[in-house]
Amino acid sequence: MALMRGFSKVDTEGKIAIPSNIRREAKLETGQLVEIKVQGTAQAQFITIKPRKAAR
Repeated sequence: MALMRGFSKVDTEGKIAIPSNIRREAKLETGQLVEIKVQGTAQAQFITIKPRKAAR
């Protein structure tokens, strides 16, 4: 499992750009559907982004 780290700012529309090296490693393509989850306790939250083929 590769550990990659990137930084991005939330823009005025609430959007966050995923850095290109992370998109390449995760094999994310333009227009692809992704699932985004917030996990953990209030003191130790983290976000996961998972590629999806279709919505539920």
